[in-house]
Amino acid sequence: MSIAPLDMSSYDDIASKICRQRITGRNHRLSAIADMMASDPTTLYERLLAVKPAGLSENAWALRAGVNRGVFANIRKRNAANHATISKLLDAIGVTFAEFEAGIRADEKEPAPKAVQAPRLAFRGDDRPKDVPVRGTAQCADREFDGDGAQVFVETMQLDDEVVDHVRRPASLDRRRDVYAIYFNGTSMEPRYEPGEVAYVDPKRTPRSRDYVVVQLRKPDDDGERIYTVLAKRLVKAAPTYLELEQFNPPLTFRVDRKQVAHMHRIIPWEELVAF
Repeated sequence: MSIAPLDMSSYDDIASKICRQRITGRNHRLSAIADMMASDPTTLYERLLAVKPAGLSENAWALRAGVNRGVFANIRKRNAANHATISKLLDAIGVTFAEFEAGIRADEKEPAPKAVQAPRLAFRGDDRPKDVPVRGTAQCADREFDGDGAQVFVETMQLDDEVVDHVRRPASLDRRRDVYAIYFNGTSMEPRYEPGEVAYVDPKRTPRSRDYVVVQLRKPDDDGERIYTVLAKRLVKAAPTYLELEQFNPPLTFRVDRKQVAHMHRIIPWEELVAF
């Protein structure tokens, strides 16, 4: 019995149709901003500024969102941005796409019921001063350290002396003018700390095992020495000659020679910051 050859043209048509549907669905989401811009002479940059909270700088907004600090210059130049970048920027200030299209600022939205606000106000009440300085951070290249007998590459950050923002001072820190804050960059401490999440840092209290820490590394230069990179990790062990640190994503432990360490500051746990 002979078998007639299959007519593959119908299958090709079906596969082509499925492919077009998938592409169309993805492009519909990615082109929403472009469609909105096509019908409105207002630039994307101007629309973003329209929803930016008062007092938040562009630099601080980018850091909080975990995107490149040059993002606003690029948007202003190109009048375009991808969906993921806009999502991160809006999420960082608590604005939905519908509110973005309507030009509603985060600080102009209807307040939540008092019962919902209560935990937030205990820490971030409007009467609390917004005066804890946020030091600028940026994601750096991974650096090599000793981990479990082998060399491992670890995500690092850059820490600037520049103050890029201020966050509210909880009552527990009223007498602690030395405390500063950072925005997390990168994903190495997920899910404990997400990109853009704020952490309050105590430069005086000695960290203990299992505390989260900011470790500032130094190296010589023409002026003596300088801080060249920062590790935001969990402290496993503080030995006389090394620090053993842990990160979660990917999970690994590694050691840093004490000679490289300029300072180790303790990240204050949320349960100490929030007093109910």
